[in-house]
Amino acid sequence: MKRTRSTGAASTVLFDVWLITHLTGRLLDDALRPLGLTGDEFGLYSLLYQYGPATPTQVSRWTGMAPTTVSSVIRRTVARGHAEHTANPDDARSRLLRLTTAGAAATGQAAGVLGDLLPRLHRALGGEPAAVRAGLATLDEALRQLVGAAPRPYGPPPAGTGTGTGTGTGTGTVLSYPGTPLSPAQCAEVRRFIDWIRYRDGAAAPG
Repeated sequence: MKRTRSTGAASTVLFDVWLITHLTGRLLDDALRPLGLTGDEFGLYSLLYQYGPATPTQVSRWTGMAPTTVSSVIRRTVARGHAEHTANPDDARSRLLRLTTAGAAATGQAAGVLGDLLPRLHRALGGEPAAVRAGLATLDEALRQLVGAAPRPYGPPPAGTGTGTGTGTGTGTVLSYPGTPLSPAQCAEVRRFIDWIRYRDGAAAPG
C-alpha cells in the first residue's frame, strides 16, 4: 500500500524543534569542520567568550545540556588547549572554566566562518531575521520554564537585529568603509580583529 505524504497537521511544536535542532547542528558542524570544531563546541566557546568564566554547572543551566554532555565537551576543549580550569573565588568546592588565548583566537576564527554563512541564511529566510529570532526567544523562555533551566545570559534581540555571529555584543557604533570592497577572506580577517578588540577591552585576558 502506498503511503501518502503527511501534510504536517498532526505534527507538534516539539517535533518542529527536534527537526530544527538537528538541521542547525548539521549546518554548524559542516561549516566548522575545517577548523576542527563542532557546533556544540563553538557554542561553548561563544558562551565563555561573552559570559565566562563559568562553572560547568552554570554552563549546563544556561544551555539545558545534560551535565555529562557538558563534561564531554569541556574535556575536548581543555585537551586541545582552548580552555582551562581556574579557582572559583566564590566557591572553593568548584572550578571556573575560561577560554585561553588560543581558545579566544579560535572563537574569532569560527565567528568569521559563520559570519560568511549568515548572509546566506538570512537570504533563505527572505530577508530580516528579527521576527524569527523574536519567535525563538518566546519558545526559548517557555522551554526553560518547563525544564527548570536558568534564564539565558542575554535578553531578547532588539527589534531589527539578528545579524550577529554569537561573539558580538549587538551594540555600538556601526563602522563605514569608503574604500574598495574587501574580499570575503579580508572581511573574515577584519571580523576576527574586531572580536579580538572586544575581548581585549571587555574581559580579562585568559591564559
